[in-house]
Amino acid sequence: MSNVHHFVSDDENDILLFEKIQEDVLTNFPNPDRIGCFDRTTLRTFVETPGKLDLSDRRYLHIFECAECTRELIELRCVREERLQRTMDISSSSSRNGWSRWMKSKPLAAVALLCAAAIIIAVSWRMYPARSTHQTETNLAVLETIDLSSRGVSRSVEQPLPASPVSLPRKIINLHLILPYFSPAGSYRVTVGKEANTGQANVNGTSVAVAHGARTELSVQLDLRNTTPGSYYLGTICAADGGSYFYPLVLH
Repeated sequence: MSNVHHFVSDDENDILLFEKIQEDVLTNFPNPDRIGCFDRTTLRTFVETPGKLDLSDRRYLHIFECAECTRELIELRCVREERLQRTMDISSSSSRNGWSRWMKSKPLAAVALLCAAAIIIAVSWRMYPARSTHQTETNLAVLETIDLSSRGVSRSVEQPLPASPVSLPRKIINLHLILPYFSPAGSYRVTVGKEANTGQANVNGTSVAVAHGARTELSVQLDLRNTTPGSYYLGTICAADGGSYFYPLVLH
């Protein structure tokens, strides 16, 4: 009973509980083939700026079932903590004594400098927030899901294609793709091109699809920033049987 009480009250922020969960994932959920894993950019965003991710998305439950993603998150958190600590140490050691002596010797100049800095910060904030936000959004990978589970497929442009195209923004995309029902698991190449032809793709990505009963899913990163707006084909090529499937796609 005393051990249970110690565990519950050891840390009011549940840090100990979180560490126990991490240990369980690392021990019981190995994933050496990195099936369904997030790319390092997404994991770094998870550590540095999690507010930019939709953590209500059930795909992030993968982290609690994957030792490899959990191990990489621990590494990224350590890197972040070391960087913050170095920044604090450098700032503290370089400014503590010199800044204090200067303020004491020239109090009026110090007050003037602080006022000027406040004005500069305020003006900069009012003039440049839109550009900074735009740059962040441009470089940050966005999560997109395309559900093809109930759509028809086409192995060539002569056969019928789905009536409604899917749509993606021209950004770096972390694409979660739900393939047509009963699609085989295994390695896939995902393409974006003007023609329904895998040899003329503008963008390529590779991933491993995982089957859960009749449902097959994969996650892949596609860099669409250098494409032009318009109509394309989203292609999936299965390495196991060589099947190439194409779906109308609009990039905006």
